[in-house]
Amino acid sequence: MKYKGVIENKLRLIESKVEEIRSWNITSINDIKKSSLIRNAVERALQVAIEIMIDIAERILALENCKPAISSAKAISKMEDLSIIKDSDKYIDMVRYRNFIVRRYEYVDINILFTIVNKKLSLFESFVDEIRKVNTI
Repeated sequence: MKYKGVIENKLRLIESKVEEIRSWNITSINDIKKSSLIRNAVERALQVAIEIMIDIAERILALENCKPAISSAKAISKMEDLSIIKDSDKYIDMVRYRNFIVRRYEYVDINILFTIVNKKLSLFESFVDEIRKVNTI
């Protein structure tokens, strides 16, 4: 099924958030430790990018006439069941991270934040690519 322009706009916003994070050139954990501004900006940009992933999943499920998922993680998982994405687990880990920063905001582990920035941003790009691949069929 080809999805509407709203989803493409959301995909572009994910790309924009990832590009924004990369532009901050965070190369060491000290870049995050020494600046609450950078730490807060990264947390927020990641939260928004993950929220968009969830929005896209929920929108696609609605377009596919699926029942609403009982959780954000289940929405992502259902997309794998529909063969829209290949490995939902890696995206579900991002949803769990979002849940953590939203609910346990008083303590966000800087090591995890640094790991995401330096090793996991490509997951957003993979998600975008997988959705676009289905969107062009």
